[in-house]
Amino acid sequence: MSQPTLNRVFLIGYLTQKPVLRYVPSGTPVTSFPLGVYRGYTSEDGKEILDYFTVIAWKDLAVFCEENLRRHDWVFVEGRIQVRAYEDASGRKRKVYEIVALDVKRLSEFKGSESSSDDSVLKLD
Repeated sequence: MSQPTLNRVFLIGYLTQKPVLRYVPSGTPVTSFPLGVYRGYTSEDGKEILDYFTVIAWKDLAVFCEENLRRHDWVFVEGRIQVRAYEDASGRKRKVYEIVALDVKRLSEFKGSESSSDDSVLKLD
Protein backbone atom coordinates (compact mmCIF):
# COMPACT_ATOMS: atom_id res chain seq x y z
CA MET A 1 0.00 0.00 0.00
CA SER A 2 1.35 3.43 -0.92
CA GLN A 3 1.88 6.21 1.61
CA PRO A 4 -0.55 9.16 1.68
CA THR A 5 0.62 12.19 -0.27
CA LEU A 6 -0.48 15.77 -0.73
CA ASN A 7 -0.09 18.02 -3.77
CA ARG A 8 -1.74 21.38 -3.02
CA VAL A 9 -0.53 24.95 -3.45
CA PHE A 10 -1.98 28.32 -2.50
CA LEU A 11 -0.65 31.40 -4.28
CA ILE A 12 -1.47 35.10 -4.20
CA GLY A 13 -0.01 37.12 -7.02
CA TYR A 14 -0.79 39.21 -10.06
CA LEU A 15 -1.49 38.33 -13.67
CA THR A 16 1.23 39.44 -16.04
CA GLN A 17 -1.01 38.76 -19.07
CA LYS A 18 -4.74 38.44 -19.69
CA PRO A 19 -5.89 34.80 -19.86
CA VAL A 20 -6.71 33.61 -23.38
CA LEU A 21 -9.34 30.91 -23.80
CA ARG A 22 -8.58 27.97 -26.11
CA TYR A 23 -10.30 24.67 -26.79
CA VAL A 24 -8.64 21.26 -26.94
CA PRO A 25 -9.72 18.96 -29.83
CA SER A 26 -12.40 17.36 -27.62
CA GLY A 27 -14.00 20.82 -27.18
CA THR A 28 -12.97 21.31 -23.54
CA PRO A 29 -12.09 24.94 -22.71
CA VAL A 30 -8.66 25.66 -21.23
CA THR A 31 -6.73 28.81 -20.43
CA SER A 32 -3.30 29.57 -19.07
CA PHE A 33 -1.72 32.69 -17.67
CA PRO A 34 1.52 33.68 -15.94
CA LEU A 35 1.23 34.60 -12.28
CA GLY A 36 3.86 36.80 -10.62
CA VAL A 37 4.35 36.06 -6.91
CA TYR A 38 6.57 38.11 -4.59
CA ARG A 39 9.01 36.06 -2.51
CA GLY A 40 8.68 38.43 0.43
CA TYR A 41 12.16 39.90 0.41
CA THR A 42 14.34 42.11 -1.75
CA SER A 43 17.68 41.60 -3.47
CA GLU A 44 20.85 43.35 -2.31
CA ASP A 45 20.17 46.20 -4.74
CA GLY A 46 16.68 46.78 -3.28
CA LYS A 47 14.57 45.15 -6.01
CA GLU A 48 11.66 42.92 -5.04
CA ILE A 49 12.20 39.31 -6.07
CA LEU A 50 9.38 37.57 -7.90
CA ASP A 51 8.70 34.04 -9.07
CA TYR A 52 6.56 33.42 -12.14
CA PHE A 53 4.27 30.41 -12.39
CA THR A 54 2.18 29.22 -15.31
CA VAL A 55 -1.39 28.60 -14.14
CA ILE A 56 -3.65 26.28 -16.16
CA ALA A 57 -7.45 26.35 -15.71
CA TRP A 58 -9.91 23.93 -17.31
CA LYS A 59 -13.63 23.86 -18.15
CA ASP A 60 -15.88 26.37 -16.31
CA LEU A 61 -12.94 27.80 -14.38
CA ALA A 62 -11.16 28.52 -17.68
CA VAL A 63 -14.20 30.41 -18.96
CA PHE A 64 -14.43 32.36 -15.68
CA CYS A 65 -10.75 33.36 -15.88
CA GLU A 66 -11.02 34.53 -19.49
CA GLU A 67 -14.20 36.54 -18.84
CA ASN A 68 -13.29 38.09 -15.47
CA LEU A 69 -9.52 38.49 -15.19
CA ARG A 70 -7.25 41.10 -16.76
CA ARG A 71 -3.56 41.85 -16.79
CA HIS A 72 -2.35 43.10 -13.38
CA ASP A 73 -5.37 41.72 -11.45
CA TRP A 74 -4.40 40.48 -8.00
CA VAL A 75 -5.66 36.91 -7.57
CA PHE A 76 -5.72 33.95 -5.20
CA VAL A 77 -5.04 30.57 -6.83
CA GLU A 78 -5.56 27.19 -5.24
CA GLY A 79 -4.31 24.20 -7.19
CA ARG A 80 -1.80 21.43 -7.62
CA ILE A 81 1.66 21.22 -9.17
CA GLN A 82 1.93 19.32 -12.43
CA VAL A 83 5.18 18.33 -14.16
CA ARG A 84 5.16 17.71 -17.91
CA ALA A 85 8.12 16.21 -19.74
CA TYR A 86 8.70 16.65 -23.48
CA GLU A 87 11.41 16.81 -26.14
CA ASP A 88 12.13 20.18 -27.71
CA ALA A 89 12.78 20.74 -31.42
CA SER A 90 16.49 19.99 -30.99
CA GLY A 91 15.78 16.67 -29.26
CA ARG A 92 16.63 17.78 -25.70
CA LYS A 93 14.45 16.52 -22.88
CA ARG A 94 12.66 19.31 -21.00
CA LYS A 95 10.40 19.56 -17.96
CA VAL A 96 7.75 22.18 -17.33
CA TYR A 97 6.29 22.84 -13.88
CA GLU A 98 2.75 24.24 -13.92
CA ILE A 99 -0.01 25.00 -11.45
CA VAL A 100 -3.32 23.34 -12.36
CA ALA A 101 -5.95 25.60 -10.80
CA LEU A 102 -8.76 24.16 -8.73
CA ASP A 103 -10.02 27.61 -7.71
CA VAL A 104 -9.21 31.20 -8.75
CA LYS A 105 -10.53 34.26 -6.93
CA ARG A 106 -9.97 37.85 -8.04
CA LEU A 107 -8.87 39.89 -5.04
CA SER A 108 -8.59 43.33 -6.63
CA GLU A 109 -7.90 45.02 -9.90
CA PHE A 110 -5.14 47.20 -11.22
CA LYS A 111 -5.96 50.92 -11.11
CA GLY A 112 -4.46 52.17 -14.35
CA SER A 113 -4.40 51.64 -18.08
CA GLU A 114 -4.15 48.22 -19.73
CA SER A 115 -1.21 49.49 -21.76
CA SER A 116 1.07 50.17 -18.78
CA SER A 117 4.46 48.46 -18.74
CA ASP A 118 5.53 45.60 -16.44
CA ASP A 119 7.84 48.07 -14.67
CA SER A 120 4.93 50.12 -13.39
CA VAL A 121 3.96 50.21 -9.74
CA LEU A 122 0.88 48.18 -8.85
CA LYS A 123 -1.85 50.29 -7.27
CA LEU A 124 -4.25 47.98 -5.47
CA ASP A 125 -7.60 48.63 -3.82
